[in-house]
Amino acid sequence: MMNQRRTNTRQTGLYLLALLAGVVGLLSAAGALAQSRLNTIGFVDIPYLIDKAPQAVEAASRLETEFAPRQASIRAQREELSDIQNRLDTEGLELSESEKSELDRAARSLERRLKRDEQDFREELSIQKNNEFKKVRVLVLEAIARFGKDNNYDLIVSDGVLYANSSIDVTETVLEYLIESNRLTESSN
Repeated sequence: MMNQRRTNTRQTGLYLLALLAGVVGLLSAAGALAQSRLNTIGFVDIPYLIDKAPQAVEAASRLETEFAPRQASIRAQREELSDIQNRLDTEGLELSESEKSELDRAARSLERRLKRDEQDFREELSIQKNNEFKKVRVLVLEAIARFGKDNNYDLIVSDGVLYANSSIDVTETVLEYLIESNRLTESSN
């Protein structure tokens, strides 16, 4: 009976060992499959792309052109205020009280208007930049997705990466996609 138990224990042990070897083999095969499946990984620097994309450069140029007249107007107001303040400083003793008072009122009025105009300018420019930034960001994300699909990437990562080997950095290639997309858009217009 004792021999029977030993034989059963040995057989059970052998079965467990065979089962364990099979599980290890399956896990190894699954690991190898997963390893071969994740062999196409890329990294993209999104802020760089947003900054360098031709669509972003064009948007910045468009905004500069659109806001140039207002910027020139604000510059002219600053110069006018500076001229009034210089006149008060240099000719203040020679001016009559009424002239001095009038120049002082004009300076305060111009200063209030200038502050208001500068604040309106900054707010509107900021809103426009944000709108343009959103459009460019969407284009960049679409270009990254298109690049990934076209080149059979399994994974493309961006923000939060602490290190990326240059061999997986596809930022410049995605930038080329953006440039080509921009060229195609311009030629169709």
